[in-house]
Amino acid sequence: MGEQIKVADVQTIERFRASLLVASETFGLALEEAEGEIERTLAWVESEQPDFWRKRIRKAQDEVVMCKSALFRKQEIKATADARPSVVDEKKALDRAMKRLEYAEHKLRNTKRWTTELPRQSVIFKGALSGMHTVLDRDVPRVNAMLKRMTEHLEAYLRGGDESDRLMEILGTSSNMRRGGDTDETSAADDSTAHESTGADSTADDRTTGTSEAPESDPQTPNEGTK
Repeated sequence: MGEQIKVADVQTIERFRASLLVASETFGLALEEAEGEIERTLAWVESEQPDFWRKRIRKAQDEVVMCKSALFRKQEIKATADARPSVVDEKKALDRAMKRLEYAEHKLRNTKRWTTELPRQSVIFKGALSGMHTVLDRDVPRVNAMLKRMTEHLEAYLRGGDESDRLMEILGTSSNMRRGGDTDETSAADDSTAHESTGADSTADDRTTGTSEAPESDPQTPNEGTK
């Protein structure tokens, strides 16, 4: 017996198709945004950041020179008998300037490292998303077209059109699709026909049996008075 497919609501397929298109558009926009953010980050790291941190290094170097000069001048002041010039503030300022210089140099080293590492990571990331691009660009349009054709043929079939063969081609099977009501009516008609056939056969058997079991009549004896 062929496989049967029962569709309760054709609009469910149409709603699923609409949801599929919305999800596909959402994922597509997310991918474009992610790839755009990567490109902007690459441009920021490769062009803006190296110049920025080089300027910060030069500025920090100038501050270190100024702080050293201030400390040297303070140390050159001769102490008096009552007091000795304090160089605590100058040393603190020099220490802060040295830390800013070290920080800027560290950032420039990291920038140079990511200038070569980030493009490689970008290629890896885009390669991982290639499967999603395939789904969005090839599979989703194919499934969308299949669902649209399926809905059209189902609607035509439910209106009374003979679209079962086309539906089976779309679904990828050679089974004949029947509506649930048609199947039940056909089964009931088959059962009724079988019952009537059985009853007719039984009646014919009874008649045959009754005829074969009837006693044979004795042949009439000629009237002895007639000669």
